[in-house]
Amino acid sequence: MNQPASTLHADPEPGRTAGRRLESPTWYLVVAALALLGLKPLFDIPGPKTAQDSMDAGFVASTLGALLMVLAFGGVLVMTRRLPGKLTPALVALLVLGLLSVADLLLLPSRADFVDQFAATGLRDIFGSYVEPTRGTLTQAAQLAVGFAPVVLLAVLLARPYWFSADRIRWVLLLVLFGAVVHAGIAWLQVAGLVDYTFFFKLPGGNIGRASGGYFHPASLGRLLLFAVFILYAAGDRLRIRPVLRFALIALMVATAVVSTHRLTILCVGLVVVAMELRRLPALLRWVRGLPLRIAVPAGLVLAAGVAVLLVGWGSFLWERARFLVTQIGSLDLNSKDFMRGRGEIWYEIAQAWGGAPIDVWLTGLGYEPWNTHSDPIRVFVVWGVLGLVCMGVILAALWRTTSRLTTFDGQWALAVLYFTSAVFAVTQKPTAYSYFMWLFLFSHVLVIAVHPRDDATVPDAGGTGGRP
Repeated sequence: MNQPASTLHADPEPGRTAGRRLESPTWYLVVAALALLGLKPLFDIPGPKTAQDSMDAGFVASTLGALLMVLAFGGVLVMTRRLPGKLTPALVALLVLGLLSVADLLLLPSRADFVDQFAATGLRDIFGSYVEPTRGTLTQAAQLAVGFAPVVLLAVLLARPYWFSADRIRWVLLLVLFGAVVHAGIAWLQVAGLVDYTFFFKLPGGNIGRASGGYFHPASLGRLLLFAVFILYAAGDRLRIRPVLRFALIALMVATAVVSTHRLTILCVGLVVVAMELRRLPALLRWVRGLPLRIAVPAGLVLAAGVAVLLVGWGSFLWERARFLVTQIGSLDLNSKDFMRGRGEIWYEIAQAWGGAPIDVWLTGLGYEPWNTHSDPIRVFVVWGVLGLVCMGVILAALWRTTSRLTTFDGQWALAVLYFTSAVFAVTQKPTAYSYFMWLFLFSHVLVIAVHPRDDATVPDAGGTGGRP
């Protein structure tokens, strides 16, 4: 006897049907998350500029973007029913960091005597304002969740590579670059006196305004400039921007970094330029050698004349700015409280405090920063302890290993420049605490996979627009 028609077409695996139904909604979540990632700099412009994080358009965009990324990852998990291979240790390490924050929150009452010492009064401004432990712990946990959300976006790429074509990634990068140009324009308007400064350098003879674009602090502008320069080099011709315009944009970002007077930004932007140009040097030398003399000689004379005009017209100004940057770094004496403009004093006091810390504080940290550590490795140790440092190492190692195996040597070179520059930036800044820095840092892994794919690896289509579900 024949079976009923309804049973002849029954899906033997109902879960697969549900997975197929999630394909299109999950794709839309990815698109929305990528759009927010690209537009985030523009959301940072409206509203008052303050030293503390506030509930503004930028905060809402970051939170919503992170939520969309996590939801997209959840959809992919349902569809594939498996974890993303070599990225699994990074996801586990992030989960452990979250659990450490929960443990630190529960341990706060038992650590009251140790924590009380950080509520000291009369500290220098560089120590930051007092942070209430419970609120500080919750803030650090939220920053971790929002800032590292693109890790799951990279996991989505591994499961659905055709969603992340080079052409689709290009539009995200162009949005980031547009935001960087807008902030750079605001910075130059500040220099011209047409827009008010929001941050000032305190000097014995008075205060000097520092260009910060649409942000409060020039360091925030510096993060955007740093990644804008990296994108222009790492994506290269795949941006479909004429070489002259591309190098003009690089020049704009470098010049804006200089007028911001943020020394670490200038150093890191310079490192990216030098490192990426070194990779291009052999091809550039071959190109120069291939030029006929009737072109090479006049071009060389024009270049020399341009440098001469720059030195004559702007030499004294540039020299004064350079002298200011070099002489205003504070003491370089390790025993001085003004070492690195007071950072040494903070590091010394933290070391003294941890000398008498209980073992559980050494292992899991305090869960928050009682003082502004002005250094990312120290921040991670203070917040999550030795276990936190281990987890952060696992995350970075998993990201490097997963990405580098999918890219060509050019992609690996760009990745190495990204990691080295970020490590330098982390010496006196706290990149893992800055959500958008981590968004761009983690998305740069997607960039190099999409733009520099290996032929023998499962990667996004290098030339097409990618498939929509």
